[in-house]
Amino acid sequence: MNTTSKVLTGVLVGASVGIIAGILIAPDSGKRTREKIVGKTRDLRNLMTDSMADVKNAYNRELESLMNNGKSGIDSMKNALKV
Repeated sequence: MNTTSKVLTGVLVGASVGIIAGILIAPDSGKRTREKIVGKTRDLRNLMTDSMADVKNAYNRELESLMNNGKSGIDSMKNALKV
């Protein structure tokens, strides 16, 4: 797990704990508290989904770059061996 993943995971876990603690400490009725928890859980799920999509896109871009560099290296070797 690289540093970016660790930071992202820490932020998401910290936000989750903070949201849950804030909701449970707030002076609302049980029904209202449950509604808040469901709403915040949906928000957090959406945030995590978006974050994971960003991580996936960055991974795919890096993989594509590595593949292109590898292909360029192989093509250079082929050309050097032809001469």
